Amino acid sequence: MVLRELMHMRASSDGAERAIADYLIAHRSQLGVLSARGIAAEVHVAPSTVVRFCQRLGFDGYASFRAAVQAELSYLISHFDEIDPNYPFDFGDQRLVIAPKIGFLYCEIVDDTLGLIDDDSIDRAVGILGDAAEILVCSTGVELEFAQGFKNKMLKIGCVVTIEPRVSSAFFWASHAGSGDVCVVFLSYSGESERLLRVARRARESRAPVVAITSFGGNSLSEIADVALYASSRERLERNIGHFAMNISTALLLDIVYACIFNQDHFVNYQSRVETALAYEASKGAASPARPVGNGPLLPIED
Repeated sequence: MVLRELMHMRASSDGAERAIADYLIAHRSQLGVLSARGIAAEVHVAPSTVVRFCQRLGFDGYASFRAAVQAELSYLISHFDEIDPNYPFDFGDQRLVIAPKIGFLYCEIVDDTLGLIDDDSIDRAVGILGDAAEILVCSTGVELEFAQGFKNKMLKIGCVVTIEPRVSSAFFWASHAGSGDVCVVFLSYSGESERLLRVARRARESRAPVVAITSFGGNSLSEIADVALYASSRERLERNIGHFAMNISTALLLDIVYACIFNQDHFVNYQSRVETALAYEASKGAASPARPVGNGPLLPIED
């Protein structure tokens, strides 16, 4: 790729060539309106030096170099193939390149995740979660942030979700889960976290239903769970820079589960959701109760 060669030239050169490479990289999206003479003036070299620089990269001159860079940028902006979820952008990528790369990565991960869903697994997961009086969500990773959105959605249709980030507390929850209608959901990409596995085994001992959202391919957590929903599994835990695959897959799978539970009693849930929202808005206009402050007048109590 031209841009990669340009970056290599910058790293391996000095003096005038380094200055030209720096300028071309910094202004590559504006090359369409930049001439060799204009670039030369900016970096204080002769126009022929810019031409020779382009020839060192394998081009006839500046015009063919400029056309190649513009074509490459156009391609990067409009099309990406097999974006690496561990490192989805390259050093030196400008924002106009990074943005569509991340967008395309999202699309790939969504497609991967949907391809891993089967009717039986989603039906069993929705059945377990929909029948539970309370859902306990456990994880040791950032996936709990996505579970918060799931909790908020479920609360609005009358389903109780508790998020427990502390593994020790989750163990006590799991120990007593069998005494009620509690389902335990585990979010773990590797499915091999020994701390979470202890909680999962405890939940099974208590006869509590266990649902796992984890990576495809089989792991200890999926073997313990009553049902596993699989996340896109192209990430490497030791070398990724953003947990993109697990985060997107977790959010997608939790939203799918919520939508399916909602749709089991669609009209009742929708009506309840609307009525509750209207009641909340109406309550905001109600007069607040008063409280005394010192020996002064009664003041309204605020949230």
